[in-house]
Amino acid sequence: MKRLLSLVLTLALLGALALPAAAEEDSDARLAAVTLRVKETLGIDTQVYDQFYGDLTENELAPAWYLSWSGEAGSLEITATEDGKILRYDRYDEDVSNRRDTLSLPEGDPVQAQAAAQAFLDRVLGEEESAELEPFEYGGWLGRTQYRCRGALRLNGLPSPLSFSLSVRCSDNTVTSFYRDSLEGAYLGGIPDARFRTGAEAAKALLRDTLSLRLEYVRSEDGTAAVLRYLPNSTDEYYVDDVSGRLVDLTALYRELGRGGALSGGGNSAAPAESAAAMDIDKSLTQAEQTGVEKLTGALSKEELDQRARAVSELGLTAYALAAASYQVERAGADEDALPADARVTAQLTYARQTDQGVWRRYVTLDAKTGGLESVSSSMPWREDCRAAVSEAEAQKKAEAFLSKYRGEPFGESAAYERDSGPAAWRTPDDAEPESWSFVYAQQVNGYFFPDNCLYAEIDSSDGSVSGFYQAWTEGISFESPEGILGPQAALEAYLATFQLQGGYVAVPEKLDLSNPDYGPLAEMGFPYLSTLKLGYTLVSGGDPVLGIDAKTGEPVVYRYEQAAVQYGDLDTAPWAKSAVETLARYGVGYAGDSFAPTQALTQRDLVALLVSTRGYRVDPGALDDAGADDLYRTAYGMGLLTRAEREDGRPLTRLETAKLLLDAGGYGPAARLQGIYHTAFSDQADIPDGLLGYAALAQGLGMVRGDGSGRLNPNRTATRGEAAVMLYAFMGRAS
Repeated sequence: MKRLLSLVLTLALLGALALPAAAEEDSDARLAAVTLRVKETLGIDTQVYDQFYGDLTENELAPAWYLSWSGEAGSLEITATEDGKILRYDRYDEDVSNRRDTLSLPEGDPVQAQAAAQAFLDRVLGEEESAELEPFEYGGWLGRTQYRCRGALRLNGLPSPLSFSLSVRCSDNTVTSFYRDSLEGAYLGGIPDARFRTGAEAAKALLRDTLSLRLEYVRSEDGTAAVLRYLPNSTDEYYVDDVSGRLVDLTALYRELGRGGALSGGGNSAAPAESAAAMDIDKSLTQAEQTGVEKLTGALSKEELDQRARAVSELGLTAYALAAASYQVERAGADEDALPADARVTAQLTYARQTDQGVWRRYVTLDAKTGGLESVSSSMPWREDCRAAVSEAEAQKKAEAFLSKYRGEPFGESAAYERDSGPAAWRTPDDAEPESWSFVYAQQVNGYFFPDNCLYAEIDSSDGSVSGFYQAWTEGISFESPEGILGPQAALEAYLATFQLQGGYVAVPEKLDLSNPDYGPLAEMGFPYLSTLKLGYTLVSGGDPVLGIDAKTGEPVVYRYEQAAVQYGDLDTAPWAKSAVETLARYGVGYAGDSFAPTQALTQRDLVALLVSTRGYRVDPGALDDAGADDLYRTAYGMGLLTRAEREDGRPLTRLETAKLLLDAGGYGPAARLQGIYHTAFSDQADIPDGLLGYAALAQGLGMVRGDGSGRLNPNRTATRGEAAVMLYAFMGRAS
């Protein structure tokens, strides 16, 4: 069948360009025409493939073609519109390795890969479309085979909601995948003219009124103090429509148009029926777990803890049966095998009750040694006809009475705190009755909230019991004085200055015209609206996300995620290692801090830290405490670098031991341990310890080690940090 299709396609391709309009209605002719357009757009030669087929997807907005080539060379899959616009492109070449080895440097050059990506975009984008790529970064995971990027498309030179993603193969700068949003298949109407009618200043004046700030204490960077900061309140998404000049609430539009449709999301399903009586602590814990529980000196039994929990009458546990209990020791960085005698132990008790609606569960966490209440949470079956038997006002009184009774001191320092609940589209509708009422009380100092210190209580609306509770509270915080703080209006002006007014195309939901028969099937499928492109103005961040405005200085507080460039100030002491260390540092491999100490004797911990940094975990091995060292070695065990029994943090490593650990980490160990087949060119081969000749030979063959002026390996001399970096760089670049 495929051979017959290929023959028909070949004949069709020969005459496709001259087909009359009526003939183009035939599927085979349409396939031929779109295939030629796609090949012309991409400038590709498909003769390396011996199989081809095309699938057509017809919809109410625009047809799309899926084209597939395959053969011994690999495969090529393309999705395109009827006029040949490329929407998706995926290429796989059989003879190209797709290895992913974190102990190898990426192949190729990011600059050349970026040029190849831009050239591809220039081919596949339409006349009114453009995209500018950000520079490809060197950082990220090592061993990558692809440079990946994503970005936004510009229409008529203006920003738009359309986006794209693209991958370039590192080894030869071939584009292997591309995806873009389809204007034809997802938007009603075309692209409006890029001529603005509404002035920028008028638009900015409307948009500024959508911003608001609140003044609160936030924790300082070192965590020991609290400073005053103006924080942005969550808001709906707005834009100023260029045609009408009016402010439009996009979030409200989506909410109104999405009600009752497929895009409004589904509800929770009822929990499966489960017998609470069938659950038992002895069945939920294995024998090993029960034995472990017995070792927790001072921990109360589940029966005693159950009594303590039920003594808190506000939890409403009378109707619940104890279903399970579990204990957890807070290790706080201690070694996994240790159980400190003074370790804090918590116990979570799971209670359940069966009703016609499903299973209700309540989780109560206690201090396992004192029985003190730590936290409460609940899960309830979804109820379509939920009716609140307890009003919000009644629930608040119950919450305050509970917190006053069990957390009197912190509650006395707190006041009711209205949490920033986010855009209106995600809030509970005003006419809905909740399954529970929740309340937050935050510490208040100098008249301002400090939400990091807070109490939370949740009241079950069906019976008034406490269904949720937790406390987040840190003592010893020092609070900044409110004297000399910035006024609210000045803070808002400073916040507004961090935004830029952007004129461009905005995706706006538009209700489907059900009188139009073309849109009938979409409505039947549950789509109440589709998007259109409108010309308008929005406010966009001018740089890094702004967390707020410092109340004292008026300066924006920004969030910056930076993979800090690794730079060392002591590499001139070992010029022979400088290039290797700096190249590794470009990819994030090295030590934390500004010193590499290349001439310092290498310890096992030094080498482990160097290797672990290839996974993005960079530390200063000399500055680690015991807990930090444990974390470092746990990561190394997970990477298979060494076993727990082989750990010797401070032991100096010889040159050959260093090469051995690197080769083992790279998977060369089995080959290196073969006996009787290896020889090296080193003049001191006789000094190589028994069983390690294979490691020396492979290290020499891979360029990891070289002889000194007399051709000696010096296998038993203590290595330096610089030598370890040179070996690692040579090993990681072996296939580049």
